Amino acid sequence: MRRRQGIDAAPRFVRSCDQREPCMSKPGDPRARTSVTVPSAAPGDLPKSSFMLVLTGTRFGELYKLPPGRVVRIGRGEEADIRLDDEGVSRLHCSLEARGPEAVLRDLGSQNGTYVAGERTQERILVDGDRVQIGAATTFKLAYADEVEVNYQRRLAEIALRDPLTGVYNRRHFGERLTSEFAASRRYGRSLSLVLLDVDHLNRVNEAHGRPAGDEVLRGVAQVLQGIVRGADVVARVGGDEFAILLRETELQGAQTLAERVRQSIEDMRTRFDGKEIAVTATFGIAVDVPSHKRENEQPRHLVEHAERAMDRQKELGVNRTGN
Repeated sequence: MRRRQGIDAAPRFVRSCDQREPCMSKPGDPRARTSVTVPSAAPGDLPKSSFMLVLTGTRFGELYKLPPGRVVRIGRGEEADIRLDDEGVSRLHCSLEARGPEAVLRDLGSQNGTYVAGERTQERILVDGDRVQIGAATTFKLAYADEVEVNYQRRLAEIALRDPLTGVYNRRHFGERLTSEFAASRRYGRSLSLVLLDVDHLNRVNEAHGRPAGDEVLRGVAQVLQGIVRGADVVARVGGDEFAILLRETELQGAQTLAERVRQSIEDMRTRFDGKEIAVTATFGIAVDVPSHKRENEQPRHLVEHAERAMDRQKELGVNRTGN
């Protein structure tokens, strides 16, 4: 960041989770940082089904079970069976029809096309492992497996985009979401806010109590953020002591209110380590992309730069502050 350093026959689709296998831990839960155990069930012990696993985009990590012989419509509109909030996805973009170990992919007249292995397609037979790209940032793959195996695959994908220390999203996923959300805000004329925060003087915590103490502080900050920020927004660790919050459809006042709430919560937080309580604060920078004031050549990186400058200005005035 900163240069200085399942579904069944029911009408609606839901994420699938085998009751015999625990679901993915919530972001920030320490269990999300543990190693993944390879399923012990022998191949063929469990029945196989077709699944759609979202690998990138705003629905990343979502897993949908595809009922055999049923056409499942994918798109951005309310009429879609699986809804994807991606500005490049049409209201009814494409469909999947599971047929045993295969699935029929059909484009439904989408504006931006449906791609398999980089080639635009109107209709194609998919097999296990085939990846489909639609919209600005969405990739999903067909998986033909039992639910234990497919949930294992989902965990591997999830781990790839999570910060291993705190459990929030990592810098890579933040960059992908920033790009897609910025494009969507411009297309639909809605505000997009970015809040950056630095944990003040974390190096002093490391020096006084050791690096493990600093790690516990970072975990605590991440838990504060996830307890306050809406599920539709993005929380990411983008540097050693730096976090980012991407707020959809949020104007300056809303971003300021949230930043102040987070600031106060971090100030009130106490990290217990080795019999001691550690207190920290954080300094915030806020930037907002407002449709009525947009500049034609402005890019997502400019929003980051604005937030960085705002944070730097606050640090010049002290610490434990918010500003834009």
